[in-house]
Amino acid sequence: MYPFIQSSHSHDFYSVLMFTKGTGTIRINDNVNYLEPQTICLVAPNQIHSFSYNKELEGLIFFFCEDFYVEEFSLLRLLNVFSYTAQVDRNYCNPLIALSDEEFEPVHTIIQSIENEYKSYRPDNNSVVVIRSLVNIMLLKLSDLFLTKCRHQNKIDNILIYKLSQLIDSYFIQEKHVKFYAFACNVSEGKLNDICNQYLNCGLKTILQNRLMQEARKLLLTSNLSVAEIAFKLNFKDNSYFNKVFRSKTGITPKEFRKLHKKLLP
Repeated sequence: MYPFIQSSHSHDFYSVLMFTKGTGTIRINDNVNYLEPQTICLVAPNQIHSFSYNKELEGLIFFFCEDFYVEEFSLLRLLNVFSYTAQVDRNYCNPLIALSDEEFEPVHTIIQSIENEYKSYRPDNNSVVVIRSLVNIMLLKLSDLFLTKCRHQNKIDNILIYKLSQLIDSYFIQEKHVKFYAFACNVSEGKLNDICNQYLNCGLKTILQNRLMQEARKLLLTSNLSVAEIAFKLNFKDNSYFNKVFRSKTGITPKEFRKLHKKLLP
């Protein structure tokens, strides 16, 4: 373990922590959770957390950013899994689960496979796609485990979230209003927002904006389209409004984002 993680800190990426030996605690947003062998812990972006542990504590920490995962897979699935770390309506959802040998081994194997693939990465092979697929498999496994142990969702809501996920991936550029998705899901806007807040820890409007900005960041980094062309492609009414929304979400303009991150790409 690194000494700095004992102080309160936060990240802008998603973290999965797997503990294999020793004991300790992790404080997440003022809630203390106890660590022991064969526990999995999830830490969502911007959650303030710190560790207290003995020298015997061992394990693996795996982290990834939203854009990496949403490149191929559902944003709602990501939000759903990490919603177990959130405090909703004063009911704290424990971000840790203790696993039996039978439950722990498959997750351990997947994370080790991600590590092995990362070590063998080359720009000319398919490692990035393989790693992203393994991350998706890991999240599916963790979703099943949390669902079983925490009883977080009922079946009807689970089906609704799945349908909403498909709708957003298909229509997030053309349809930016909650009304469209509520009508397509055959529920009221209030009901749909309640379900999003309960299970995904944010409202549907925020989810739609985040999905749109993820696509904007992708186009800025992977295409030669101008900022104005990207604004048009993403169905913004004009370039200035696109700039305003992008800056409110990232803190910088689209041009600044492209210039900064292009330097970081291999």
